[in-house]
Amino acid sequence: MDGHRLLLRLKLLLLTTVILMLAGCGRGGQGVLLEDRFGGTDGVWGNESQDAFDRGYQNGEYFIEVYEPNWFVWARPDERFSDVDVQVDARWVSGSPRAHFGVICRYRSPDDFYYFAVSADGYYAIMKFEDGASEVLTGAGFLRAPVIYTGTTLNIVRALCYEDQLTLYVNGERVASVMDDTFRRGDVGLAVGTGDEGAARVHFDNLVVTGPDY
Repeated sequence: MDGHRLLLRLKLLLLTTVILMLAGCGRGGQGVLLEDRFGGTDGVWGNESQDAFDRGYQNGEYFIEVYEPNWFVWARPDERFSDVDVQVDARWVSGSPRAHFGVICRYRSPDDFYYFAVSADGYYAIMKFEDGASEVLTGAGFLRAPVIYTGTTLNIVRALCYEDQLTLYVNGERVASVMDDTFRRGDVGLAVGTGDEGAARVHFDNLVVTGPDY
């Protein structure tokens, strides 16, 4: 084989390799920013035990258990992002099925963040916490969605925070989308909240945080 043909084959091989590398990149325009399968017993999400709640790692999952009524407990990895696509497997295990759980984006402080919530009795909300006060952005209160599995069946909860658009997906279906530009950057998180009935335990697994895919 002459030198020209060999050089051409090398160039084609290099081009093919680059294309395959690009095709294998993680989903999302910016690739995978954070991924956690919650293996082991320690990690960035932390372990904590208080009178009102416990949270930590157990059997390859992360759990949050709240014992008191009208409590809100979260965990976060102490990162800082702008536009993110956050997805996690979430499973209500015990307690009140009316308790809510889900993911947080643009967490700036304990008083300032967005929260994407579902409940084990089939309801959802996108909420904003600003200066410690909560506001439901998707209506007057939690709304029902048939795509949310009830009981202990696992739900895939996904929050897309892109510029001033906040979108909630559950089990691959778009449930709600709102516009709000109060917060632009912040951490992500996992959360569980209880109502008047009190007590709830939720397990989380297979967290993936990527850049939005547009």
